[in-house]
Amino acid sequence: MSSAVVSVLLLGVACAANPWGIMIAVLLLQARRRGVVWAYDLAWVGSLSVGLGVLVAGFGALVESGSGSASTVTAVVEILIGVALAGWGVQRVVEDRRAPAAADVDQPTEPTTPGWMKAVENISYVPAFLLGIYSATWPMVIAAAGEIVKAGGSTAQTVALCVLFVVVGSSTVVAVAAVGTFSNRSDELLARLRVWLTVHSRAVITGILLVVGILLVARGVGALA
Repeated sequence: MSSAVVSVLLLGVACAANPWGIMIAVLLLQARRRGVVWAYDLAWVGSLSVGLGVLVAGFGALVESGSGSASTVTAVVEILIGVALAGWGVQRVVEDRRAPAAADVDQPTEPTTPGWMKAVENISYVPAFLLGIYSATWPMVIAAAGEIVKAGGSTAQTVALCVLFVVVGSSTVVAVAAVGTFSNRSDELLARLRVWLTVHSRAVITGILLVVGILLVARGVGALA
C-alpha cells in the first residue's frame, strides 16, 4: 500500500502541475472574475472526483481487485498511457530542437498574449465550468485509477487514495483562486505567475510528459515481470 501512496501522490503532483489549468485560473482572476474562477475550480475538483471514482469502479468491475488479472490489466494500462505520454514528450523535444534558432533572437521582453488567453478572460460561469472539466489532467486520472485498483486495498484504503489524488491534483488551481480572492498582494503575484507560465509552460508540460510517461512504463513493466 505504501508504494501505491507514493505513486498516487506523484500522479497528483503531475496533475496539479498542469500549466494550462493554472493559467486559466490566473487569467480569470486578473479579469476580476472571482466568482467565475470558483466555478472553474468546482468543475476541476468535481471532474477529478467523479472521473476517478467511475474509473476505479469500472476497473474493479472488469477484474477482481488485487488478483493477478487485475495487476496485469492495470500494468498494461499504465504501459500504454506511459508510452503515449513519453512519446508525446519526445515529439515536443524534437519539434523544439528543429525550430529555427532565429526564432528566439528577436523575442520581445514582454510575452505577447495569445488569442485563447484573451478569450478565457471574458468567459462566463457555464463556459468556465465546462472548461474546468475539459482542462483537468485526464491522463493522470486514468493512471491514478489503475494504481488504486492495483493496490487492492480495502474500501477505506481505496477511498483514502482517491481523496489523496483529488486533494493534491486540485491543490494548485484552488490555491491560485484562494490567493486571488483573499490576498491583498494578489495582483503582483498573479502578474508574475502569468508571465512565468507564458514563457515556460511548454517546457513544463514537456517535462511532465517525459517524467510521468517513463515512470508509468517502468511501473507497468515491473508489474508484468
